[in-house]
Amino acid sequence: MLKLDSDTLTIEAFEKRMRLRRRMFAKSGVSLAALHAAQDLESVARHSVETCVSCNADETCGRWLDKTADGGKPPGFCPNHRLIEDLQKEERLRPKAR
Repeated sequence: MLKLDSDTLTIEAFEKRMRLRRRMFAKSGVSLAALHAAQDLESVARHSVETCVSCNADETCGRWLDKTADGGKPPGFCPNHRLIEDLQKEERLRPKAR
């Protein structure tokens, strides 16, 4: 699928991208709690959604998610890879609940 814009954005296409986004975060070992702990949650969440929606690598993304082991580094083609890497670092530094 190509980049979603006002001409191609449908509810189904948006939901597919959000499923890929959730899988990418989970596959990378980033919990939603880490995203919610971000200093500016609204800005961070909005940015991660916008970059995912504007990405044109959903087929590549789906294949990568299907074949990659959990907990690794996000792929360079992912527009959210830096955000995910930052959240991975934050999560490693966060004290574990007992």
